[in-house]
Formats: sequence, C-alpha cells, structure tokens
Amino acid sequence: MLHLACTLEKSPRVEQRKFNRVEIGAAVSVRARDGGREIGTIENLSVGGCAIAAPGTYPVGARFFVTIAHFQSFAGKVVWNNGDRFGIEFDTPLHPAIVDHIARLNP
Repeated sequence: MLHLACTLEKSPRVEQRKFNRVEIGAAVSVRARDGGREIGTIENLSVGGCAIAAPGTYPVGARFFVTIAHFQSFAGKVVWNNGDRFGIEFDTPLHPAIVDHIARLNP
C-alpha cells in the first residue's frame, strides 16, 4: 500500500478573470439611469467589462451607461468598488475587435 504525504502551502492570491484585460487610459463618461453623469478614466477594458476611476459613489449592483470617447454607450452594472475605482460588467459583451480598436485609439 502506498502512503502519500503532502503539505499545503499558502499560495499568493491569484485573480480569476473571465476575460483578458487591456490596460488603457481612455476618457469615459459614466451616466446613471436617473441622468447623473461623471467623467473618469477607464483603467482597463475587456470584452466583459472595465475598471474605471471616477469621482462619485458607485454601489455594487447599481446600473450605469459607460460611454468611451468616440464610441456608443455600453450598459452594465457595478460588480466591485474601492474608493474612487469600480468595476463594470457589461450587459452584453463587446466584440473582441471593438476592444482592440478602443485599445489602439487609447495607448
């Protein structure tokens, strides 16, 4: 009979992401459904969502429209927040070509 011994080591936290992110610094308008609007910066973008830095309050679950400079608005909801930074998950994923195009316009 074979006996195996193992030790469990604490490993660094590894973030699990649904989609690869592209680091960008594009201007963005964040508009609430009630009409309130703030201007901020998209820190990273993927087909499924983005991380934004903007003044204001963005509670988890709140719904917003995100307008990236030179593009249409994308609807989504806040999935995390940390001070003046928050993450939006898009209602409808972006096509990868759209993400690439936005990234090329905003190096």
